[in-house]
Amino acid sequence: MNKYVYVKDSEGFVTKKLNTEITTDEITISKEEFEQISGIDYYKKTFRGGARKGAGRKLEYTVKKRETFDMEEADVISLKEYAKQKNISKNKAIHDAVEALKEKDKIRM
Repeated sequence: MNKYVYVKDSEGFVTKKLNTEITTDEITISKEEFEQISGIDYYKKTFRGGARKGAGRKLEYTVKKRETFDMEEADVISLKEYAKQKNISKNKAIHDAVEALKEKDKIRM
């Protein structure tokens, strides 16, 4: 069975070849040595993967808690229709309603 191996020629160039294609002036090297000589190792460490400053979804520093409430069927239907119409989740619709009530109470004070 032919396997790929990493080789280094007499001039110091490295490549990946089938073990049946190796010539007499080439020596077999490890994958780690191949990556170090070819620069792949440097590329992986510098440009690829790992955590990067500012990457990814921004964190929301809010604590969420699960609660269960009994609601009138008509209110549930209204909530679903409102959320679908505004293209938001039901949780977001309830959050907006609570925020509106809190703001309304501030005005009265």
